[in-house]
Amino acid sequence: MDDGSGVDVRVLHVDDEPSLTDLVSVYLEREAGDVDLSVTTSASGADALDRLREEQVDCVVSDYDMPDIDGLEFLRAVRSEHPDLPFILFTGKGSEEVARDAFRVGATDYMQKDTGTDQYTVLANRVLNAVSQYRAKEASERYGAAIEALDSGVYSLDDSGHFTEVDSVFCELTGYERDDILEQHVTDLAMEDGGDLSDAFETVTSCEGADTERFETILAPGPYADHDEILCEGHLAARQDGDEEPGVIGTLQDVTERSRHRERLHYETRLKDAVLDTSTSLMSAEADEIGTKIEWTLQTVGEVSDLARCSVFLYDDETNVAVQMHDWQDDGCQVNHPTRVALDDADWLVERLNRFENIRLHNTSDLPPGASNTKEMLETADTGGFVAVPMVSKWTLIGFIVFDVTDEGRSWTDTEVDLLRSVGDNVAHTLARQRREHELQRQNERLEEFASVVSHDLRNPLNVAKGFVELASEEDDVSHLSRALDGLTRMDTLLNDVLTLARQGRKVGDTEPVTVAQVAERAWKAVETGDAVLVVEDGIGSTQADQGRLQQAFENLFRNAVEHGSDGDAAETETLVRVGPTETGFYVADNGPGIPEQDRDTVFEHGHTTSESGSGFGLSIVESIVEAHGWEIVATAPEPDLGGARFEFDVGGVRPEVEPRFSLSDD
Repeated sequence: MDDGSGVDVRVLHVDDEPSLTDLVSVYLEREAGDVDLSVTTSASGADALDRLREEQVDCVVSDYDMPDIDGLEFLRAVRSEHPDLPFILFTGKGSEEVARDAFRVGATDYMQKDTGTDQYTVLANRVLNAVSQYRAKEASERYGAAIEALDSGVYSLDDSGHFTEVDSVFCELTGYERDDILEQHVTDLAMEDGGDLSDAFETVTSCEGADTERFETILAPGPYADHDEILCEGHLAARQDGDEEPGVIGTLQDVTERSRHRERLHYETRLKDAVLDTSTSLMSAEADEIGTKIEWTLQTVGEVSDLARCSVFLYDDETNVAVQMHDWQDDGCQVNHPTRVALDDADWLVERLNRFENIRLHNTSDLPPGASNTKEMLETADTGGFVAVPMVSKWTLIGFIVFDVTDEGRSWTDTEVDLLRSVGDNVAHTLARQRREHELQRQNERLEEFASVVSHDLRNPLNVAKGFVELASEEDDVSHLSRALDGLTRMDTLLNDVLTLARQGRKVGDTEPVTVAQVAERAWKAVETGDAVLVVEDGIGSTQADQGRLQQAFENLFRNAVEHGSDGDAAETETLVRVGPTETGFYVADNGPGIPEQDRDTVFEHGHTTSESGSGFGLSIVESIVEAHGWEIVATAPEPDLGGARFEFDVGGVRPEVEPRFSLSDD
């Protein structure tokens, strides 16, 4: 890295604490290894700017919180005079906002101060890397300019703008033979009216105009050109020939790739800003805002990247199905992404996502022969090209995001794919946070329920038992003890049910395909049903479930039906319980007294009971088992021929309002 002055790298360290600048200087110079690194220090941004104007500096390391101007203001001032000079913000006041603003203003790197001396080794490495990359870029630009000059075509024009001479580079660039160009007017080679080129020619040939003029034009291809059209940059310079007649000499160069590169850099900068903005928004989102913020993220990224659609899919590891949870699509896009993707139909895609790989496809036709099912799925969705990034939490694939276009030939750069992967990481982190918050909320609710039972529901039977024990003692009458025993039995029922409810809030264990009818019949045998009758209809089929937990749900419903069926007028008829299929699951119905319509929305709340012996937790336990599976249960209108209670289980799919079983482990 030596620049000929005896020192490899010169660092300017700016910090308002002199003792710290001295310490950093010593460690940076020592940790630079074989590189001769020299550190000069400054205690303020204003002084540092003066040093930059007077001294040669290869890298600036600056604090953020300083008295005269802060690190960001100092960085803005540096960038106004030194657009590319390596600048590392090394600060103890770290936050996502400071880092985001630093990169926006143009920081090369950002590092937060820590305890210990190991951080200075890291800082030295970052300084050397930044300087190395800066110097490589400068060298590339210098050599690139020389190479571009060699690639320029040279030509001459007479005072009317007609070609009088061209070189071989010019002929190759334009796609014309030399004899075909001579005598043509210079504007004949330009697409459209050639106004910029014509203005440049008039400027250099006029008495008052500049001697040289730069222009850009889109070149019309000649008969031997291997391109449709190219963007060219040229220069015209006035000259006098030997007869003192005015003439013009010019150069022409293909800058199409340079222009595309410039546009690509501008686009990637805008995409980077969008990713930073959306990540900040997602990190600060409240629980009830997360869905809206995710869809705003998809829209922002989709519009900046000129995409057709963006969709978030969550993976249900039990059904091997990916379910669309959030999506955005451009107004001009006519075809939606599928809402459910059977991963067996996209094994080429899934295999790579399971390895946590980013997937990019420029054209659907580029898929290998072994990916025919994936190709068919993409063609059905009218996908031309796409990027798919995995969403990972705790080293587990929880889903993926698809960013796609409907036209083929979209070029996805490494930087673009990396930024889209950042979007996937941010969404995955946000969903994991949402899940943890929901779990904490449910735990708090169960604790409140438990406290309610302990403080209120248990107090009544405890007072009953205590009162009758005292009466038995005072009156020497043991008949009171049977009433006390009733209170203790009531307490035992309440304790068992509330403990069961607290435990049911945990996630279900291992699941497997189970035959619903068989589970229902086993549950019926486990409950004291007396003379009650169970009817299980055909066609219920199977579902993925924790068999023990599902059986417990059936047991609670059957016990509820039998207990309420023995009350009132229902006792005159035989209790009948029926289990049957629905379009999205199954139902359990009975011929008991039923549930009033106004109570159907609250019947699953703890403490809700119409039986003197009931704890009021039976249906709460059923609901907790159902929700742990990612299902839904509702109390509906009764069966016409039964007239009692009817509970419908919806196991038909994952819905946004019900958290899916997508392998996010509990803490």
